[in-house]
Amino acid sequence: MNGNLPVIGITVSSTMHQDNLSSILNTAYSKAMIQAGGLPLLIPTVDVEAARRTLDLCDGLLLPGGDDIDPSFFGEDPIPLLGKVNPLQDECEIGVLKAALDKNKPILGICRGMGIINIALGGTMIQHVDIEITNPIKHHQEAARSMPTHSITVEENSLLYDLTERKTELKVNSFHHQAVKKAPSRLRPVAYASDGVIEAIESMEKGQFILGVQWHPEELNSFLPHTALLDKFINACRSNKKRLQ
Repeated sequence: MNGNLPVIGITVSSTMHQDNLSSILNTAYSKAMIQAGGLPLLIPTVDVEAARRTLDLCDGLLLPGGDDIDPSFFGEDPIPLLGKVNPLQDECEIGVLKAALDKNKPILGICRGMGIINIALGGTMIQHVDIEITNPIKHHQEAARSMPTHSITVEENSLLYDLTERKTELKVNSFHHQAVKKAPSRLRPVAYASDGVIEAIESMEKGQFILGVQWHPEELNSFLPHTALLDKFINACRSNKKRLQ
């Protein structure tokens, strides 16, 4: 591979596999980064300082989907419908994210990753949309991961709008029950589902690439707006690499 490819750090979940604590990542993330022109570097979430030092080798950061975020990180007790949590992973990902912010590296959060961005900067989360949202649509689809199942609206004056070929409406896939409740002052919501669930957040600062999306664009490689989003994330990482050379 070309040595000039931007290196994309992707945090990796820690979970039990065949009775062993293992690092797990859906291969769709790595494939999507390679297809968009990046080189994935997996960052195990087992040690905060090691994860931060690994980030030093990267030109951008991707925070992927995964298990629920421990509600203690946003000041709440767990509700009965909360899924499996891993506080050490939450702590590691928050640490890596803050290191990326300090170094002004492009950041993309997908599903759970969007939540990590939100709480790391002081936001709060809905623990389960089915009980905290009035008349919710289905946010955890049973259709194939590569199939969009509901629409979202996108604000025109936003990074997301520019990244997705200037579309004000997108069809997305959906595999979550946690969601952003309140965004911190540093971030702003820029996309919504029809039931009001926040579907994307981004930095308030112009020229800073911090974006969280609630859906999974890495699974939607047959749909131009979603591949364009990933391509332009990689372009931002490539520009960051050149800036530091």
